[in-house]
Amino acid sequence: MAKDHSSHMHPEPTTFPDTSYRKWIPLTVVFIYIFGLTAISTKLNSAPIYTIVSYLMGYFFIVFSLFKMIDISAFAIGYQEYDIIAKRFKAWGYIYPFIELSLGVMYLLVINNPALHIITILMSLIICLSVLIKLAKHEKFQCLCLGTVLKVPLTIVSLVEYAAMGIMAAAMLLGLLS
Repeated sequence: MAKDHSSHMHPEPTTFPDTSYRKWIPLTVVFIYIFGLTAISTKLNSAPIYTIVSYLMGYFFIVFSLFKMIDISAFAIGYQEYDIIAKRFKAWGYIYPFIELSLGVMYLLVINNPALHIITILMSLIICLSVLIKLAKHEKFQCLCLGTVLKVPLTIVSLVEYAAMGIMAAAMLLGLLS
C-alpha cells in the first residue's frame, strides 16, 4: 500500500506550537546580527546617536530585504494575505523588498533627508496597519518580515519591529536624534 506523502510536501505555514521558544530563534539571531553590525560599524562610544540609529535602521532594512529576496515569488504571494497594498496591487510584493533595500542603503549612507524619513514612516504605518488588521482577526499566520525562509509567526513582535522603524524615522525627521 502506497503512503500519501502529499501532506509532507506542503507543510501548513500557519501552524506554530504556542509553548515553543524555538519559533523565535531565527528572529532573535537576525536581531543579534543587526545590533552587532551596528555596534561594530559605529563604535558605539564615538558615533553620534543619529549615526547609530541610521546604521541600525540600514542594517534592519537590508537584512530583512535579503530574506524576502531569497524567494521573492513566495514572499509576494504570501504578502498578499495580509498587506493592504499587496491585496489590491499584486506587484507590490515584488516591489516592496527593493524599497526596503533602497531604504537600508540610504540609511547606511547616513543620508539625512526628510523624504527618506517620510517614506519610512509611511511604509511603517502601512505595515503596522496591515499587521493590526490580521492580528485583530485572530488568524494564525506566518510573518513574512523574514521572507518565507525563516518561519516566525505574525504576532505583536511583527508590529513592534516596524513601529520601531517608523518611530525612529519620525525622531530623525523631527531632529530629535541630532
